[in-house]
Amino acid sequence: MMEIQAFIQGAERLRSQLLRQAGSYLTDADDAEDVVQETLLRLWTARERIADFEKMRNMASVVCRNLSLNMLRDAPPRCAVDEVQVTTLQASPQEELEERETRQKLKRCIQALSPKQRALIRMRNVENLSYADIAKLIGTTESSVRGMISVARTQLLKQMKGTV
Repeated sequence: MMEIQAFIQGAERLRSQLLRQAGSYLTDADDAEDVVQETLLRLWTARERIADFEKMRNMASVVCRNLSLNMLRDAPPRCAVDEVQVTTLQASPQEELEERETRQKLKRCIQALSPKQRALIRMRNVENLSYADIAKLIGTTESSVRGMISVARTQLLKQMKGTV
């Protein structure tokens, strides 16, 4: 069991790391702050099971990641698919309609992905994070991240083709 003073010192040491971790998932600083506060509250309630700072840090990272992913899952999609513009020279009304329908279908297909898949696609394709950086953020290997993103892209492609 961790002493109260040791817990407070550990929480102070972890706060900025947790803010960065939550901020890597969430675009809103207030949401990231909420996740960090909730993480620290959950650690406090579980402090009897925390033996030392290392265990506290590991537990905090997992809780922060899960709370961030939960917030992403519960929030309306923030992927700015509608902002993607494809420039065509003097597109006909038919071509404009087809493009608008394709963008709408893409948006629906992205929303149909799991929250984790949406987050991975966003980190890789919108935020341009490297596979190594994503692996560090979610606590896994680079090859695992490549595999998860590949599965998400395959799922998205199947949905766009209408085979799912």
